[in-house]
Amino acid sequence: MKQRILLGAEYSILEPLALFYLASIAKSEGLEQKIIMGNYPEYPEWKEAIDKFNPSLMGLTVYTGNHTKIAEFVKKIRAEKPDLKIITGGPHATYFPKQSLEFSDYVVVGEGFNSFRRIIRGESPPGILLPQTREPFPSSFREDFYKDSPKHLRNRIKNVILGTGCPFNCSHCYNSADIKDMEDFNEIDIKNLKKIYPSGRFFPPFQRSIKEVINEIEELQKISSETKFLFLEDDIFGMDLKWLRQFSKEYHARIPYHANMRFEFVDPEKDSGKERIDLLIESGCTGLSFAIECSDPVICKETLGRNHNEDLIFRVMHAMKNAGLKVRTYQMIGLPYGATTKPTKINLEADLNTLSLNVRLIKETGLPTFVWASTLAPYPGTKISDYCIKHGFYNGIFDNLSGNETYRIRSVLSHVKRWIGPELSPADYDVWLSHEEQEEYRDKLSSLMNYFPVLAMIPKGDELARKFLNQKDLSSAGLNKATRNFEYDNSLFV
Repeated sequence: MKQRILLGAEYSILEPLALFYLASIAKSEGLEQKIIMGNYPEYPEWKEAIDKFNPSLMGLTVYTGNHTKIAEFVKKIRAEKPDLKIITGGPHATYFPKQSLEFSDYVVVGEGFNSFRRIIRGESPPGILLPQTREPFPSSFREDFYKDSPKHLRNRIKNVILGTGCPFNCSHCYNSADIKDMEDFNEIDIKNLKKIYPSGRFFPPFQRSIKEVINEIEELQKISSETKFLFLEDDIFGMDLKWLRQFSKEYHARIPYHANMRFEFVDPEKDSGKERIDLLIESGCTGLSFAIECSDPVICKETLGRNHNEDLIFRVMHAMKNAGLKVRTYQMIGLPYGATTKPTKINLEADLNTLSLNVRLIKETGLPTFVWASTLAPYPGTKISDYCIKHGFYNGIFDNLSGNETYRIRSVLSHVKRWIGPELSPADYDVWLSHEEQEEYRDKLSSLMNYFPVLAMIPKGDELARKFLNQKDLSSAGLNKATRNFEYDNSLFV
């Protein structure tokens, strides 16, 4: 009887891409494999699959936020299946391997292809596994997953990744963390990791071969004829201009796609930016997603580690409109305001300013087509987490970050009453919002986050948002009431 492995990821309409490649490795090594997505927080689908499939190995993708509930799930399942060996990988396992080992037999750090293969072959003892070499992407094996998940099979939009990594240092992203600064690794570990990752990052920029990704897309079309559109999951698509030229030539716009992009890469004032836009269109791109994050350049640079400004954003939006591309923007509200070197707007005024930027963009350029907002979650191990703890925005107790999409629920930060500057510290008791003031701000943040996509699309939606958020009723009924009154007072929609 073949050895069996169950691969699990948290449920999402997006496909579990990493598990498709691990499934391919397992298949090539002679294992029976199954991919099951489980629903947070109890993951009953995993329990059912374990009972029916009876695997000897289970691999789980873990990120900071679902790690606590996954640990609880593993504890329960081990009581029933003591011989089941647990492998964990993903962001949380990579950046917190010692903690992950508390509920795992094997913890895979960084890119997992090499370590996963060694586990299957019995070449590595249980414990924390560092990569010994970087393996190229294996083929993607999706077919059995689609049999178990017909909803994903029927989805006309499929997900593909053509490259990994990002060269930027955004403070809220794990990619900004340097291996040498991580507490879970000793000097020997760091030395060995540096051989694999000379840049000091676990996920440096890497571009897959064009032949490889075209083969994967063609195979996807054979498996799922319903596929009509692709969402490319690359952090930034087409960074390598030489690669993008060849991709455009060979891909022949087989299936139209949407991709993630940085403003800096498509600046129409640069020859490379203009060429990249042309190549994207030629290759079948219909739209791009950009992270604005915050409208204030001081906050962007000093707090978030981003260095774009309004001029660049407006230039790119005009170029996107002229090219006929759709655009989605991302932003964060409820940031740790008030500790920058220069005075800035803070709290709700800063949040509304970010909304206002989107409203002005749409008025002047016709884009973005869609906007999205979240609050900031200071995940441990990121630079923004250290920043928040240092200045007093966060208490460093990360249990309240354990949850499904914490950043979409309610802000966990504390906020100040006014701008203070870099000297802000937790000891400045008189500058922080009172408990009642903080809860009121969090209520408003939640409502603004939920209705941000709607408000951004309305002319003067930032003004409407201010009127709405000054009401007691922050529900959809309250927004409807504010809209009716606003329309009457301003003849807004006449």
